[in-house]
Amino acid sequence: MSTGTRTGTRAGGSRTDTASAEAALCCASAAPSSWLLTLVEMRKMTDTRSGRWVLAVIGLTMVGMTCLVVFAADPGDRTTAELFLASQTGLSLLLPVVAIVAVTAEWSQRDGLTTFALVPVRGRIIRAKVQAGLILAVCGVALSAVVTVGGHALGIATGNADGGWAIPLDLVATRVLDCVIAVFAGVAFGMLLGSPLLSILAFYAVPIVLGILGGTVSALDGTMTWIDPGRALTPLSEVGDVSASEWAHMATSTALFTVLPFAGGAWCLLRREVK
Repeated sequence: MSTGTRTGTRAGGSRTDTASAEAALCCASAAPSSWLLTLVEMRKMTDTRSGRWVLAVIGLTMVGMTCLVVFAADPGDRTTAELFLASQTGLSLLLPVVAIVAVTAEWSQRDGLTTFALVPVRGRIIRAKVQAGLILAVCGVALSAVVTVGGHALGIATGNADGGWAIPLDLVATRVLDCVIAVFAGVAFGMLLGSPLLSILAFYAVPIVLGILGGTVSALDGTMTWIDPGRALTPLSEVGDVSASEWAHMATSTALFTVLPFAGGAWCLLRREVK
């Protein structure tokens, strides 16, 4: 009797182990792909009331600033390069807000109970949020290029155009880099602080405070060239080549203002308790 019982137990245990293994394999195969998670995060950025309003303001700013250059700027400033820069006015300034709101949704809107239950590996969520933000930044620059072409066509129709149709490729590259850095910084502050209000305030307050310090304290002027992101990233919004020293300033400021907050934010998000 005892032998049969042990044999049945071993058989039952074997069947149980097999069923558990099959269930684990089914769960693993059913895990959402990285691309699907990125699409979900992009929808969070664009399919909410706050996200739609911010994107609408960005679009209106693109059109408004482009029309302003066409009709009010000096003739020498009506080139496609200047039109492109004008259409970019609100992009790198407001796009990080969309990223911050999407990153903090798990904590401010109690989405974490759903998000982290469906995808327990939080590192995948972080990667999807970053990828969605970067895609949105590139799409924003592409849209501003379309608006630039439309503005140039409007300038030709009204006799206010100056120069050809081509947008300098180096300017496009630097503008993409600027928007990517801005979105990356928004994601970093959102993960680090977890609150949309605090994250947005910190994102805009830090450059403002550093700029005031550099402007009022002459001894800090040289140091702020390396630290202040508002000053260090300015060459990315100008026509012309970027010097080696300017690249060094940008790298240092980005490391302090973006990379370090991102590392700290990722550490906090991976350990933050879901309530």
